[in-house]
Amino acid sequence: MAGLDHIVYAAPDLAAGTAAVEALVGMRAAPGGPHPGVGTRNTLLSLGDDVYLEIIAPDPEQPEPANPRPFGIEGMAEGALVTFAVHASDGESIEDVTAAMRACGEDPGPVCAMSRLKPDGEEIHWSLTMSAGPGLVPFVIDWGDTTHPATVTPTGCTLVSLAGTHPDPDHINALYSAIGIEVAVTAGDAVSLEATLDTPNGRVTLR
Repeated sequence: MAGLDHIVYAAPDLAAGTAAVEALVGMRAAPGGPHPGVGTRNTLLSLGDDVYLEIIAPDPEQPEPANPRPFGIEGMAEGALVTFAVHASDGESIEDVTAAMRACGEDPGPVCAMSRLKPDGEEIHWSLTMSAGPGLVPFVIDWGDTTHPATVTPTGCTLVSLAGTHPDPDHINALYSAIGIEVAVTAGDAVSLEATLDTPNGRVTLR
């Protein structure tokens, strides 16, 4: 029903977060752009044909947003891998995926339209669910007619696997099974997420 779309590394400062990832993987993420009204901007790094890494942080050039910035960025002291997004598989829709999540007891929230300007001036558009915070419950995204970012951002890194810990791994694994994604979740006192990547610096773990 769904496939992994991108993983999200949030940081209190975009330059510092981008530099930390570059030191780990040996490649620099490219500027993405600001998210108007959300108070954030990002840099992006391809991890394969249809999956990428988003580094997101507050945008000091925007006014304070009306709502808190996503993914718990407001209270972060350092960068961390915080969550991930999924997209509907061919023949399915974002509504199909969100309905399956609700059937498992997780409400991904309403589908909202988003846009941003790329550095080259092109405006791109997509839709996503907005209620997901940091954690192992993914948000859902639909790129529509927009070219997937994984195909237009720096290449050279590959996502090998995604894994996490959760106090109730059975619930999270049931959710993943329902939407058809493979992320290994084991029991742990705290919620955590880590990605294993093949990079110019060898195989590394991003947390």
